[in-house]
Amino acid sequence: MWIVKTINRDNITDIVEYVQEISKINGPVYLRLSRMETPIIYEENQKFEIGKAVQIGEGTDATVIATGDVVAEAIKAKEELENRGINIRVLDMHTIKPIDKEQIVKCAKETKRIITIEDHNIIGGLGSSVCEVLAEEYPCKVTRMGIQDIFGKSGKAEELMEYFGITAKNIVEEICKCE
Repeated sequence: MWIVKTINRDNITDIVEYVQEISKINGPVYLRLSRMETPIIYEENQKFEIGKAVQIGEGTDATVIATGDVVAEAIKAKEELENRGINIRVLDMHTIKPIDKEQIVKCAKETKRIITIEDHNIIGGLGSSVCEVLAEEYPCKVTRMGIQDIFGKSGKAEELMEYFGITAKNIVEEICKCE
């Protein structure tokens, strides 16, 4: 099974491109769409390759590996941290399975910290997948931000992100704890 998570629910071009790429796969694919409005992050001509993450920035202080809606939050955190003299990179891991092992290991080697953030349970999602890759390829500490292993809540997406601590503010706080 392949797992793909888009960023922009309102950018039909991105969704069509994902669907066209997915149609080439022989086997089951789970395409997770957003219900929240997010800013347009990529230019219209940005190409996505299933299984290949997109790196945003060249920071060396930390890498924030994000998927879906929280990519926009990670970019906001990156901008806030730059004002404080902390330079991070964001890795848009739009494909959870197969995951981009090369890019994960590269970021672990080039930055001081790895943080994953997802609008999903931290068990069995992006954070777990990143930890598995690094345990086998380049052991290092990983901080997983996301929904802890608790029963979910209902509400507006923005309120739930705040409740579960997966906003730009939470990312900034996590990174600043160790600086």
